[in-house]
Order: sequence, then C-alpha cells, then structure tokens
Amino acid sequence: MRPTGRVLGFIAATLLPAGVAAQSSRAPSAVIEAQPPLVSVALIDVPLVEALEALSQSARMNLVWQATTLGEKASRRIACRFTNARPEDVLGCITRGAGLDYVRLSSGTYVVIPGPESALAPTSFAGVVVDAATGAPLPAARVQLAEVPTGVLTQDDGGFAFPALRPGRYALTVRAVGYRPYRTALAVDPRSRNTVRLPMERAEAFVRPIVVNGIRPGAASAELGNGTLADRAGDRLLAGPATFLPGVVAPLGVARRDGTGDLHLQGGDVGEHPWRLDGIPLYDVTALSGLLGMVSPAAVERMTVRRSGFRASHGSFASGVIDLDHAVAPPDGAGTPTAEVSVDPIAASARLSSPVRLGQGTGHVMVAGRTGLWQWTAPSPMVRALREWSVPDPVLLARVSGFTALPGHERLDYTEFGARIGDERVSLQDVHAATRVSWGVAHQLDASAFVMAHGVAYDGTAGGATSAEAAPMLHATDDYAWRTAGGQAAHRWLLGTRVRQHVQLRASSHRLQHTGGMRMLAAPAAALSAREDNGITELAALAEWQVTVNAHTQLALGTELARASSHLDLGNRVLRPIAFETSVTRGTAFGDATIALGRRHHLEAGLRVTQLQSGRTYAEPRLALRGERAGGPRAWAWRIAGGGYHQFVNQFDVASTMPVAFVPSMRFWLPSDGTTPVAQSWHLATEGVLRPGGGWEVRGEGYGRWQPSIPMFDYGVMYDTTGVNAPLGEAASFVARSDGRAVGGGVRIIRETSVRGVEVRSELAYDVGSAARRFPSRFGGVLQPPSWLEPHRVLLAGEMRPLPGVVLAGRSRAVWGRPWALRQAYYDLFGAAPMQGGLPIAMPGAAGRPAVFDLDLAASWTRGIGRSRVEVGMSVTNVLDRQNVLDFGLRRRGEADDYARVPRVLPGRQIAFTVQLRR
Repeated sequence: MRPTGRVLGFIAATLLPAGVAAQSSRAPSAVIEAQPPLVSVALIDVPLVEALEALSQSARMNLVWQATTLGEKASRRIACRFTNARPEDVLGCITRGAGLDYVRLSSGTYVVIPGPESALAPTSFAGVVVDAATGAPLPAARVQLAEVPTGVLTQDDGGFAFPALRPGRYALTVRAVGYRPYRTALAVDPRSRNTVRLPMERAEAFVRPIVVNGIRPGAASAELGNGTLADRAGDRLLAGPATFLPGVVAPLGVARRDGTGDLHLQGGDVGEHPWRLDGIPLYDVTALSGLLGMVSPAAVERMTVRRSGFRASHGSFASGVIDLDHAVAPPDGAGTPTAEVSVDPIAASARLSSPVRLGQGTGHVMVAGRTGLWQWTAPSPMVRALREWSVPDPVLLARVSGFTALPGHERLDYTEFGARIGDERVSLQDVHAATRVSWGVAHQLDASAFVMAHGVAYDGTAGGATSAEAAPMLHATDDYAWRTAGGQAAHRWLLGTRVRQHVQLRASSHRLQHTGGMRMLAAPAAALSAREDNGITELAALAEWQVTVNAHTQLALGTELARASSHLDLGNRVLRPIAFETSVTRGTAFGDATIALGRRHHLEAGLRVTQLQSGRTYAEPRLALRGERAGGPRAWAWRIAGGGYHQFVNQFDVASTMPVAFVPSMRFWLPSDGTTPVAQSWHLATEGVLRPGGGWEVRGEGYGRWQPSIPMFDYGVMYDTTGVNAPLGEAASFVARSDGRAVGGGVRIIRETSVRGVEVRSELAYDVGSAARRFPSRFGGVLQPPSWLEPHRVLLAGEMRPLPGVVLAGRSRAVWGRPWALRQAYYDLFGAAPMQGGLPIAMPGAAGRPAVFDLDLAASWTRGIGRSRVEVGMSVTNVLDRQNVLDFGLRRRGEADDYARVPRVLPGRQIAFTVQLRR
C-alpha cells in the first residue's frame, strides 16, 4: 500500500487568486489550489501516481491505492482541469484517465480499484489478541474498526475475524478489562494474508485481584456464567484460608467449605466441577482439610470458574469446571530474566521467568517451585485445631474397632480421650515448568509440565482426659500421600482469516495412598488397620477449530480422544475389601454456534456427543440466549442458558474409618465404562449485571439443576454384614445410581468510589441455595441435603488505598442453616449398618450446626526498590476469636444409652505475615 505522499512533478504554473494557472507547452505541470471543500486544478501530462499524491495532499483527502492495483497503469499520463470543483470530481477524472475507478468507505477513505468493470471484492481480516507480557491469548477483548459499525469479541483462544471487509486502510482499537487500549492503523489487501497479532499492555489496577466482569459491547453478556480471576486473583482460593490477603472477592456461586477448604459451585459436590491446569485434569486439589492447596499460586496466572450453563466446547461435567493457566511470563513483560520469591505461613515459593528464542520464534520460559514450611511456621491456632480434631472419637472407636474389653476397663465405650502425645508431619512440594513461543503472527506453541507431592502423617498415643491411667492407652498412626503429575503441548495456528486451529496432547497421573493403624498398648492383640490405594492416569488428544462463517455467525468445532485407566484397592475392618481395575476409551465430537441477532442479542447453540468403548453414546444439547446494552447511563447485560451435561470420570467420597483421622474422607476417582451409572444433569441458569452509574454495580444469578443420575458408592453392599469377605472386583457391584437436585441464587452489590481522594471498593453479597439427593442404602431412600450445603451466606467486604502502594481490606461473613450436625463418619459408617444401635443419629437434614460468624482484616504494602518490587502483607483471620463449630461428636454420659454432642471447632484467631520479592 503506497502512503499518501508529497507532491511530485513539474510545476509549470502558479496559484492565482482567480484560480487560473499559467501553462507552458515545454513541460508537464500539476497545479492544485485548495479551497475546501472545493479545489482548482490544472494537471497537464502528469504521471498517475504523482497526480494522486498531489490531490491527496492538497485536498487533504484520505486517498489510498496499491501498487499491484495500478500495475502498468501507474505510468499513464493524466490531464485534468477544474475550477472550484469537488475533490471527488477531480479523483474521478484522474481514475478515468488511467482506466481505473474508486470507491468511498464509510470512514471517508477513498480507495482506488482496478476499473469500472471490477467490483470491489470483499476480503477477510483476522488476528489474535494476546497479553503483551506473557503472550497468553486474551478472551472477551473488544476489537473495533472505526469504519465498521459493529465490532467483534475475541474467543477463548484470543482470536477474532472480520469476514467481509472492503480493501483499504482502517483504524483499529482493542479494549480489554485490566489493559490499556490498543490502537493502530492497518491496511486490508485482498491479495495478502490479512492476519495480525495484537499485544495488549497491562494497566495498573486499583482492585487486586482483577475480576474480569466489566460491561463492554459484545463482551458483557458473553462473560456471564464465567468468573475470571487474574493477577494473583486465585491466591486465596488456591492457597487456603490461612493466606487471606487483598483483594476481597466473592465470585457468584462459589463457596469455600469450612473445615475442608473445598470449593463448591452452586450447591454441587466438589467432584462435580473438576479442575484443569492448562487443560490437564487435576484431582484432590485440596489436602490436609483444605489448609494446603495442591497447586502453587506462584505458578498460576489466571483462574476461570465456569458455572451452570457452560458451552459444549468447555467439556462434560455435572456442575461446572475450574480452569487454571500457568503464569509463563512476568506481568510486566520484562525482556530480561526475572525472579519472584514469596513466603507465607504455610510455604515458600519461587518463580523464574526468562525470554527465550527458538529458531525464528520468541517467547518466555518459566520454572516455579514450592516447599512446605509447616514444621517451622505453621500457625499455632491451626496446629491446635488439627490436634483437637485428631483426638480419638470414643464412640466411633468402640463401634468400628471390634476391640474387646480389657481387664480393669470392661466398658470400652470410652467416656473421653484427651491426653495425647504425638506429632503431625506435613510435606508439600511441587515443581512447574512452562513455555510459550510464537512464530510470527500465525503460530504459537504452549507446553507445560508439573509434579506435585503432598503428604500428611500422624503418629501418637492418646490416653484418658485427666490422666494416662483413666483409660487404656491407644497408639495410632495415619499416613496419607498424594502424587500428581501432568504435561501438555499445544499448537495454535491461524489457518487463514476465517479459521483458527488448536491441537493439544496431554497426559496426567494421580495417586492416593493411605495406611493407618491402631492398637491398645495394654493388649497388643487388639489392633485395627486400614489401607486405601487409588490411582488414575489419562492420555488425551484434542483438536478444535474456530470458524468465522460471516459477520453474524461463529462456529467452534472439535473432537477429542481420551483413554483413562484407574485402580482401587480398599481394605479395613469396616467395609468389604475392593480390588478393582479398569481402562476406558472415549471419543467425543462437539460444536458450538454463536449467532448475532442484531447488535444486542446473541443465540448460542451447542451439542456434545461422547461414545464409550462399550458402544454407548451420550448426547449433551446446550442452548443460551444473551443480550446487553453497553452504552448510555444504564449499562446492563443478561444471559439465560440450559442444557444436558454428563461426566465420565467421577469422584467417590468415603469417610475415614480411622477415628483419629484429621483427613475426614478419602476421595477415589474412577472412569465410567458404561457398566456403571454415568453422571447426568440438566441445567437452567440465568445471570445479569446492571451498572446504573455512580460507581454502582449489581450482579445476580439464579440456577436450577436436576440430576437424574449420580454415581455413588452403595454402603449397603460395601458393609460386610453377612460375613462374606470376598473382595469386590466389579465396579457395578458397589456403584449405584442416585439422583438429586439443586436450586439457588445470589446477588452482589458493588460500589467503587473515591472518598477525599482515597479509592474505596465495597461489596455486599448474599447467596441462598437448596440441594437434596438420595444416598443408596441410607436414610430410607429419602432425599437429604448434602453435607456441604450452606443454605444462607452473607458477606460484607471492602478495601481501600489510603496511600500509594498501601491496600487495607476487611470482610465479615455469616453462614447459617448447615445440615449434617455430626461428623461425616457417623452418617457414612452407621447410616446403612446395623452398628447404629442406640446412637442418636437423626436424618442429616433434621440436625443442623450453629451459624458461623467471623471477621477478617488484612493489609499489604508494595514498594519498588530499583528494579525490584517488594510486597509485605499481614492478615488477621477470625479477629474476634469466635469458637465456630465445625461439627459434633458423641460422648456417653451415663450407663444407659445417653449421649451428649461434643463440638469440634474451627481454628481461632490467626495472625499471618507474607513477603513477596520480585525482580
């Protein structure tokens, strides 16, 4: 494309007041007098290109042409003369003299085209929007051409396309929340590959973490149903309750369960919304009752929570999915190696990032690691709570151990255990490596791998509450070990201006091993042991294509082939032993279509079809409608979505049979092979957001989920009540079909304002929910609320920046209506067994726990020192030191079957410090 340039040629006349030029027959001449909007011109034997340049400069026309368009006509001589004429008339004379033609774009740009007989053939233009620092694709960025009335929204891969544009020059603008606007001018040529890569620079954000939920044209309604957290936003959700740091967020539909640390989406079980890291499935993301996260926050850049109503291309899961992305490059995109070190009460983390060049490609490579500091820095309230939780429960011990009476201790329904000698050993290590390299505009390679190893062990002796002689001494051991590893390589490729391709290969492996034992010191023969071993591996290949059909229709098409292998070995004196192995291959095809219904409304339709190696096929239709108004004083957006969902790798939860366990249950993962029930659910969800102005924002959601098929362990089969102790070797013999439902909603009222120059953000949140499901062989087949249900949650949170680099934050929380008053083991181990006897175990839904109230405060200070950046944080959780109840155990009060409920409480006040250094 030739730019408009200077006036060239031979001047044989001068500008005259009357607009008349003198002429000479000895030389070609070009004289133009600009009298906007009219010009006077005399062109005598001037070359075509010089004539165009003279008109463009003197008449101030945005005039463009291409050398290939002019071809050999570029040397033709032009003769045109006008007095006080429109510039467009002069251009018509010039182009006709050369056998060409022109068109005028809506922006006012004039484009020279081959000729009157040649229509201006439309062409397409595409690209990808990425984070300038990391190279990561940016979904939901708004791409706008000034000359085109409607813009487009980038897809999950950061790609976008304008399928029908006239050739010429355009002014392009890209906007994304948390990034500076990107502006550039570009030329669209029908004979060239019109693809671009647009890097977005991050902007300084007031609120940390960034919650990507702004109202933008074409983007607001598309983001509903997803909660994307970036820039260390997932730290609190990943690292656990001990690291409460700014900022404060309460994503819609997301709740962290007290005592376990599990995240629950809209009343669903923790295994019904699996986690993925760069697309690699993760299992048992929380360990040690949620106090240690399986994934290092230092290695993660972004967390996206997809709730009910998610699209077909996002996968097959019963409730939702949580996607994590590795942090490959530093946020500032430094062109030199950078290092980051952080220390909190639980672990020390480090991350190294460096630019890398591979052939013609450039990018970054990252290595991150973490190690636990529990033995030196574990907060004393947390340690005290764990030790109290691990005191043997006398009722459970008596009912599941089978120990006989010892001389002098004929009543083994021990009144209480209290005195305790022992220790906990907690180990925590993980290593991550990732790279992202781009070749020009069209190609990008992503690769990552990780290894995680966590362990929790207990070895101790417990005696009576008052002295070692008050009850027989009990020695117990409990040892848990989790090992997870995975890797992936993905290639993104712009096949053209209408098609983008994503291909990924991935592998993952997870294993849980648990051993435990108890013995009475006064009678070594009285012993109890337990062992559990579960492992799952998965290999998969994915191919996906994003297709721009036209300006109104986008398609996402893909296919996936996966093979999962799993084994389960379970043995203790309470449940029948299990020795089971399986391998399942499944193939999936999926498609999503997004159709624009005008400028404000979009229709999304999708279908996902999966076939197992058994030959059984499962279809998942999905449909959504969304709309928005991004401009004006009151911006709003809404989305309603529904459809069918399956899940082909399921989690099964079994309460620990060790009465001293501080890990309340073991979680086993098994793939569905078609002989066992496949999880199925139907979703209907709606979400809306309104910004009335003045810094106010109101967000709300409602959801309903019917689950006609929930795979569960059948405790009626697993209890060895008949004396038959043969191992269960087929999953169909101990996995039964259940059903359930969940309904609920939530609202967030957010205000961002400035008070005397201090920026303040406050949030009021309320969630309400109801859920129920059947438990095979338990509770008489009557629907019961699940143990994780929190029917009512209220959160009041705020943060401010009183000084540069200083953030103050606080939150107050209340939860009430929790069912399942007793420890989960009571309901799991006695709900279907004849051991219940005279224990006062009511229906889980009829026995509730007290409300939880707490207050947390935190502050952080950040300062740059040369090329380094230091951040120091302090948090105080449960400031009021409330004794919030986790659950209850039972203690016998007399000779008869008279039992009292004894509470186990959550950790009290905790003070924690964190330090982060980045260079």
